[in-house]
Amino acid sequence: MKLRTSVIMAALGIVLALPLQAADLTQLIADVAKYESGQNAEPLRKFEQLLRDSGGKPAQRAELEAALIKLLAPSATFEARRFACQQLAVIGTDASLPALAELLKKEETVGIACLALGSQRSPKAAETLRNALPAARGRARLQLISALGNQQDKQSVKAISELARDSDATLASAAIVALGKIGSAEAHAAIAALRKEAKPAVAFAVAEATLRVAEQLAAAGDHKAAASLDEEMLASSQPANIRRGAFGALLRLDKDGGEKRISETLHGQDALLKPIAIAAVGPLKSSGASKKFAAELPKLTPQQQTWMIEALATRGDATARGAIRNAAGSSEATVRSAAVAALGRLNDGASASLLCAALAKAPDAGERQEIAAALGQLRGPAADKAIFAELKRASGDAKRELIGLAGRRGNHAAVPALLDEAGSDDAATAKAVFQALGKLAVAGDLPVVLERLVGLRAADVRSDAESAAARVMQKIADAEQRTDLVMARMAKCSDIEGRCSLLRLLPAAGDAKALATLKAAVADKEPAIREAAVRTLAAWPDVAAWDMLMAVCRQPETDTLRALALRGLVRLAGDLNAKPDAALIKRYGQLLGLARNADERKLVLGALAGAASPDALQLAVAQLSIASVRAEAAEAVKKIAAAIKGQHPQAAQEALNRLKTGK
Repeated sequence: MKLRTSVIMAALGIVLALPLQAADLTQLIADVAKYESGQNAEPLRKFEQLLRDSGGKPAQRAELEAALIKLLAPSATFEARRFACQQLAVIGTDASLPALAELLKKEETVGIACLALGSQRSPKAAETLRNALPAARGRARLQLISALGNQQDKQSVKAISELARDSDATLASAAIVALGKIGSAEAHAAIAALRKEAKPAVAFAVAEATLRVAEQLAAAGDHKAAASLDEEMLASSQPANIRRGAFGALLRLDKDGGEKRISETLHGQDALLKPIAIAAVGPLKSSGASKKFAAELPKLTPQQQTWMIEALATRGDATARGAIRNAAGSSEATVRSAAVAALGRLNDGASASLLCAALAKAPDAGERQEIAAALGQLRGPAADKAIFAELKRASGDAKRELIGLAGRRGNHAAVPALLDEAGSDDAATAKAVFQALGKLAVAGDLPVVLERLVGLRAADVRSDAESAAARVMQKIADAEQRTDLVMARMAKCSDIEGRCSLLRLLPAAGDAKALATLKAAVADKEPAIREAAVRTLAAWPDVAAWDMLMAVCRQPETDTLRALALRGLVRLAGDLNAKPDAALIKRYGQLLGLARNADERKLVLGALAGAASPDALQLAVAQLSIASVRAEAAEAVKKIAAAIKGQHPQAAQEALNRLKTGK
C-alpha cells in the first residue's frame, strides 16, 4: 500500500512540474494586466512563482519574458506595467528593449522603464537609454541620467558632461553623480574640470563624485592619485560627510593602516575626524598600537574616552584590557559605564575583583545594575570566588545585587555564603537570599534551608522563604523523604510561626504521612497551628484531603476555617472536572448541600459548570428554582449543555427547554 501511495505521489509530482499550458499563461497575463493597487495580488504571486521555477530552463524563461513584454502594452494598467518592469530587471534580455523604448517616450512610464533597463548590462540596453535622453525633459531626464550612470555607459559621458553644466542645479547634480558612477577616464576628466570650476550650487555633487573617483583609482591600484583626491576632499571647506568619507579612505590607503594619521588627528583640533580616528584604532595590525593608544586614553574628553574604550575592546589584548580596567575607576560615569560593559563583553576574569569593588562603591542603582550585568558575563571560578568574597564584605544595595547575581550565575558553590546571609535582619536582603537559594540549593541543602526558614528574623520574608524551601523540596524525588525532612525539623521547632511555615510546605511532599501530619495539626491546641493546617489542606494537590476538609466544613471551629475548607473542596472538585464520574457528581451534591447562602452556592455552581456530564447538568437544573442563584445556575446549564450536546443531545435540549420555560 505504501509503495502504491509513493508511486501515485511521484506521478502527481510529475504532473505538477509540467510547464504551464499556453491557454493558462494567456489567462494569467490577462489577469495581471487588469491589476490595480489594493486588489487581490494572487495573479502576480503566481507569475513570480513561474519565474522562480523557470531557473535553468531557457525556453520557459523566454516564454515568460515574452509574456512580460505583452504586459508593457498601453492596454495594461500602470501597476501591471510596473510589475512587468520589476521582473524584466531580473530576467530581461535584448528582446524586451523595443517595448521598453516605447515606455521611455512617456514621462509617466520613464521611471519604470529605467528600473528595468538600469539593471540590464548590455550595450543595446545602454543604447536604448542613451537614445531617449535628448528628447527627455524634467523628471524623465533625471531618471534616464541615473539609469545611464547605473549602466556605467561610457558612450554617454559627453552628453551627461554637458548636462552637468546645466543651469538647473538638480539636473546638473544628477549628471555629476552619474559621471562618478561611470568611472571612465573621460568621466574622471569631466569631474576634474568641474572641481576647478567650483560652482557652489553643485559643489556637494562634485565632491561626492570625486570620492567615487578616488575609490575607483584605489581599486585600480593607483593609490597615489586616489590619496591626492582624498586629501583634497579632506579640506575643511568640504561638507562634513565628505570629509569623513575622505578620511576613512585615506586610513585604508595608508601603508601603516592609518596609525600615524590617527595619532596626529588625536593630537589635533579637528573634532569632526576624531571619532573616525578612534574607531579605526580597533583593526590596527601594529603590535604596539594598543600600548600607544591606551596611553592616549586619559588625555581624551569623556566622550572620546568611551569611543576609545570600544576600540581597545575590539583589540582585546592584554594591554587593551588593562587600560579598560583602569578606566573602570574613572571619575566620569559615562567612562565607567563604557569600561564596565567592555570588560563584561571581553569576559575579562581578571577584572572580577575590580568590578566587585566598583559595585560596592557605585553611586546609584543604575550603575550597580550595569556592573552586575558585566559580572554576570564573566565565566570561570575566579569570577565566582571574587563575587562570593565580596558578598561577605558588602552591605545594603550592593550586597543584594551580589546575592541576585549569585543566583543568576547558577553556581551551587554560592549556597554556603547565601545561607550565612539568610538570617539577615534586613527584609530586602533576606528576600534576595531565599530567591537565590530557591534556584541554587539542592536536595542535600534542604535541612539547612528549613533551619533558616524557621529561624527567620526579618519581617515580610516568610512567603519568599517558604517558596524557596518548596522549590528545594521538589528536587528530592522521594515524597516520603521530603516529608521526613520537614517533620524532623518540626520536631525541633517550638516557634509557632516556624511550625506554621513547615506545615505549609507539606503539599510539596503530598504523601499520606504529610496528610496525617496535617490531620493531627487540625486538632492542635494552638489556634494559629489549626488555621495553618486548614489553609494547607485547602491547598492540597489532590482529592486525598477531601474527607478532612469535609469534616472541617461540617463542624467548623470558626466561620473563617469553614470558608477556607469550602473553597478548598470546590477547588478539588473543579480539578476533577476532566473526568466527571459518579463520585464527582456525589461530591458536587455534598457541596451544594453544605452551601449556607447564595455566595457559597454561586461558588459551587462556578465549578460545576465545568463538569461535562448529564448528571452534572441535572444538578445545575435543580438550582434554577432558587431565585438568588438563578442567573449562575442558568450559565452553568448553558455551558454544560453545550459541552454534552454531541453525546447527549436529548438531555442537553431538555435542560435548555426548561431554561426557556422557567419550569
